[in-house]
Amino acid sequence: MLDERDAESGITDENRAQSFNAQPVRNKLAIVAAGPAANFALAILVLFALFLRGETGLAPIIESVEVGSVAAEAGLKVGQEIVAVDSEPTRTVSNVRFALLQRLGDTGTIEIAIGSPLSDVQQSYPLPINRWLGDAEAPDPTLALGLTLGVLPLAPVVGSLVAGDAAQEAGFEVGDRIVSANGDVIETWMQWVKTVRARPGESIDVGILRDNQLMKLEVVPLSRTSGNEAVGAVGMGVVIPEIPEERIRRQGHNPIQAFAAAVERTYSLTIFTFESMWKMVQGLISTKNLSGPISIAQVAASTAESGFSTWLSFLALLSISLGAINLLPIPVLDGGHIVFHALEGIFGRPVPEQIQMMSYQLGLAAVFTLMMFAIYNDVARL
Repeated sequence: MLDERDAESGITDENRAQSFNAQPVRNKLAIVAAGPAANFALAILVLFALFLRGETGLAPIIESVEVGSVAAEAGLKVGQEIVAVDSEPTRTVSNVRFALLQRLGDTGTIEIAIGSPLSDVQQSYPLPINRWLGDAEAPDPTLALGLTLGVLPLAPVVGSLVAGDAAQEAGFEVGDRIVSANGDVIETWMQWVKTVRARPGESIDVGILRDNQLMKLEVVPLSRTSGNEAVGAVGMGVVIPEIPEERIRRQGHNPIQAFAAAVERTYSLTIFTFESMWKMVQGLISTKNLSGPISIAQVAASTAESGFSTWLSFLALLSISLGAINLLPIPVLDGGHIVFHALEGIFGRPVPEQIQMMSYQLGLAAVFTLMMFAIYNDVARL
């Protein structure tokens, strides 16, 4: 921008009125707000295109309740459908997860409403929380409550094997059904996963059913690092079952509905971003969840592999995050400029340049420190 504070800007008496400093406060505010506004506009445009295609998601039906969990103690049961969380309607599993993520770090109760999308009759279950998942990195809110939603319990049937890994070396074949491990009956895939993860480097005697014949195999899980602990892995995938049509929720949108949904989603994600940052400042959410450019690149690559729609959803989320961060009242960010120009409008004169320059230096140091911390988190995850 044409700026009379720059000695090489070429300011003359003829063009001085065009310089940034010569603009009225409303123009300055509009200029510095244009960057974040462009981020939000891009997010709305992308989400509008996605909503125009219609929404598809899994019905939030409870498939399993972990014994002794918060959900079990509250009385939630298999087969129930979650229709609202804290009075916010939830048509899909994604809706439930987002509503629960909004309660991270909170203390109190989460109100889970059970019912049917076709009926107004609902039953409410209060679930107590205390600084919920405040220390967790990449928290899974449904798992933390002891719930499995939307996906039918996976049968312990081998769907794929990693060449040369422990399972293939032990003699497993695609189609084998695991029936026991060290004498314990295995009924679901997650039971088998938990058994393997808990025994890195330990031998497991496995009973399998192959061609209707019971066989015995022995496998030693390899040790892999997950977070700060060692877990077992055998290089085995599960057979993914077909999802019944009645478990799928579809919702179409006309252009007006799609635009309204895009604006609402952008707004809710923006508020969620600000609330999450504030909870980090308060220490209610772990700062380990702060991500930098390495994580952004990894997620961008994985979403691109998942499909164009998934990648567009990530693009919208990234744009909203950038817009929200740029609005923070930190000098050198757009939010800091907005504060300075708002003060100029209130007091009728600009903030002294010396104060502005000192604030910019502090703001730059703060942003640099934050970026280094985010990159540290990225490297630690690697």
